[in-house]
Amino acid sequence: MSAVVQQNQAQPANPIAKLQEQFDTREASFKAALPAHIPVERFMRVVMTATQRNPDLVAADRVSLFNSALLAAQDGLLPDGREGALVIYNTKKGNDWIKSVQWMPMIAGILKKCRNSGELSSVEAHTVHANDKFSYRIGIDEQPVHEPDWFGERGAVVGVYAVAKLKDGTRVSEIMGRTEIEKVRAISKSKDKGPWVDWWEEMARKTVLRRLSKRLPISSDLDDLIRRDDALYDFDGARQDAQQRAPRSLAGKMDALAGGMTKAPAIEHQPRAEDVVDQPAAGNEKAAPKDDSTAAPPADQQHDQDEGRFPPPGDDDFPGDRPYRSATDIAYSLGVEAKRDGLGTRALPPDFKQPGREAERDAWVAGHTETPAPVEG
Repeated sequence: MSAVVQQNQAQPANPIAKLQEQFDTREASFKAALPAHIPVERFMRVVMTATQRNPDLVAADRVSLFNSALLAAQDGLLPDGREGALVIYNTKKGNDWIKSVQWMPMIAGILKKCRNSGELSSVEAHTVHANDKFSYRIGIDEQPVHEPDWFGERGAVVGVYAVAKLKDGTRVSEIMGRTEIEKVRAISKSKDKGPWVDWWEEMARKTVLRRLSKRLPISSDLDDLIRRDDALYDFDGARQDAQQRAPRSLAGKMDALAGGMTKAPAIEHQPRAEDVVDQPAAGNEKAAPKDDSTAAPPADQQHDQDEGRFPPPGDDDFPGDRPYRSATDIAYSLGVEAKRDGLGTRALPPDFKQPGREAERDAWVAGHTETPAPVEG
C-alpha cells in the first residue's frame, strides 16, 4: 500500500488538472465579470477546451492567462476561436523571454458587440477577391458595390472593406488593399503563427474594421474591445520606422505631396519633337497622348476603366478634381499626416511660424485636430 502511495507521489501532477483547479478557485471573479446571459460554467468549459487544444497556453505565463480570460469575460465573448482567441506571444520579463497570453477578440465577436450596442444600425466587413466585381467612386458612391462570383473561382484575396450604417442613415466605408493588410501583419508579434496564419481572412476583416472604427461614434467600451490586442503589435517600432523614412524638411514633404497632384494644364506653345516622350500613366490609365490636349476621356470610357478595379489606398487623401493644390491645402495634409504618425502639436513645421505664414499654420493645426480646413481669403 505504501509503495502505491509513494508511486503516486512520485508522478508529476497533470498540468491540465492543476490548471483546472486554479481556474476553479477564480470562478467567482469570472462570474462577476460575465454578462447575465453567459453561464460561468459554460465560459469555464470553453476556456479549458482552448487550453487543451493549445498546449502552449498551459506552459505560458499563468498570470497573463488568467488576466486574458478575465478580459474575455468582461467583454462578454467566448475564447472559442470564433468570437475570440487566447493568443501566445513572446515578451521579455527581466532578462528572460517568456510566453505570454493575450486576449484577442475576433471579427465575429466584434461584429456581435457592435450590433448589440445599439450605437450602429448595421456594420459588416468582407474580403474582395481578384475575380469579384468591385467598384467605389470616391465622393460619388455612398458605399462600395461588390458582386462576388459565388459559383465560380473567385481567385486570391486582393483587399477588404468595411461598411457601417449610423443611426441617421449615413454610411461610412473603409477600404484596404492586401498590401496594406500585410503591412499591419508585419508589425504583429505573432505574424508567423496563431491567427495570422490560421485565420488570415478573419484577421484582415478585423484590421479594416479596426481602421473604420476610428471614424465611428462608438462608446469607449466598444473602442477598448476593438483594441484589446494592441499588445500584439509593435506600433512604436512602426511609427519610428515611418518617421525615419519620411522627408525631414518641409520642402521634402511638399515635394512628396506634390507627387500625388494631378497634371497642370498644358503649355500654350507647340512642344518640340525631341521633347515628346511616351510615358505610361499611373495605375490602369492609358499612356498620355503626345499632343498638348488636356481633355478628359468621355464619362462612359472613364467608367469602363474604373469598373471592377480595386481602388488603390489613399486616393481620398488627394482629390483629383482640382488641377492645383494651394499652400494651405498642402499644410492641412501635413497636419493630418503628423497626427497619423502620432506626433503632437510641437511637430508644427518651423517655416509655418514665420510672419506671413499664418494661414498655413492655421491649416496645419486644423489638419492635426481633424477640423475642417480654413477657407482662404
